[in-house]
Amino acid sequence: MFKKLFCLVMALVFVSSISVCVFSQEKEVELTVLNYLDITSPEAKAWDATVEAFNAKYPNITLKIENSFGEAYHQKLAALAAAGDLPDVMYLWPGGRSAEIYKNELTEDLYPFLGPDKDKFVPAAVTPQWDGKLYELPIGITATHVMYVNTKLLIDLGLTMPKTYGELVAMVPKIKEAGLYPILMPNKAAWVMQSCLFSALVGRIAGQDWLDALIAGEASFTDQEFVDSLAFVKDMYDTGLLPPQSIQLEYGDGPNLFATGRSPFMIDGDWRVGALVPLLSEEEQENFELTVFPDIAGQKGESGSTSTVAATGFGMKAGLIGDKVDAAWKWIYFFAGPQAAEIRLIEQGMIPTYIMDLSAYDISPLAVKRGAFYPEHSGTYVLDDKITGEPINILNIGLQELALGNTTPEKLAAEIEAAR
Repeated sequence: MFKKLFCLVMALVFVSSISVCVFSQEKEVELTVLNYLDITSPEAKAWDATVEAFNAKYPNITLKIENSFGEAYHQKLAALAAAGDLPDVMYLWPGGRSAEIYKNELTEDLYPFLGPDKDKFVPAAVTPQWDGKLYELPIGITATHVMYVNTKLLIDLGLTMPKTYGELVAMVPKIKEAGLYPILMPNKAAWVMQSCLFSALVGRIAGQDWLDALIAGEASFTDQEFVDSLAFVKDMYDTGLLPPQSIQLEYGDGPNLFATGRSPFMIDGDWRVGALVPLLSEEEQENFELTVFPDIAGQKGESGSTSTVAATGFGMKAGLIGDKVDAAWKWIYFFAGPQAAEIRLIEQGMIPTYIMDLSAYDISPLAVKRGAFYPEHSGTYVLDDKITGEPINILNIGLQELALGNTTPEKLAAEIEAAR
């Protein structure tokens, strides 16, 4: 009996030893990483903490990291791509600087890896980046269009949040009677209107399909969708929602004017939270909300959409196999996921794309509301992220000319199209 038991135990030990050995062989992976980092910057502390946390979670994955920064990084990545020697994972941009990598299909589409976990990230962060695919998993996002609302001031004026453009226009007389701006939007700087409002309006009025066709060269700026978007901006000036003097206001004037109650609404980017927080007590911040422009009659785009630019993140070299693929995805997901996101939130104040309850952290009420804003609003393109050169310059200046009555939507659209 004892002999049989001894043999059984030894057999189990032998089998376990083989299993451990096989498991170790499968999981011992070296992953080459090209990272975008200035090692002397404050961000280096969060990076080191992230790598340490990953190593603790996945001790059998060895990260072989090379850090580079600025133009040196882009030159390095381009040289490796040309030589067919890309690292296993690399830091990438949603478009622009990484476009050649995507055009040549040198990286993997991450949608199949992400699967149902896509719902754990804010929608605007996991929209297609190139040819309908997701090539890097963004760690942050910027909403260039936010409509900030002073809810206490609205109540004091006897008004409620507008659900449609018509309801918003109907508020103009009462707001003006109180000596206030109907909408505060200092846009003396030519980029402001295009980036912080017009891009969102085009996405809403023309719709995503038309925008994709425009970027692909299959649609024209003279199409009715774009002309209608320009005409909408003119209507906002004509109705008094945007007083013409707004183009005389310096961009830096907005936060102070808004915080001191000069308008119930301010249109700007999400980054303006950082400028508003020092001007408002935590109690006062409870009276301010972040939302988007209301619905527009006949809009083709999604209700409640904004304009966004996804941030950078890691992508995966095309053609990896076996344990390399698994290890690469573990790193990409970890870097954008909850543990690394928490490190960046605490160390850098970076609002994550991974959906988290920010109320548990020691950050301002407005910052918490900024974090809650992203999951609630889908994103469309910021035009100057997709259109470059003379067309975007003509558009930026032309939007100001519309305010002054020096051009028409049709004329402006034709000038932009001619400059393509």
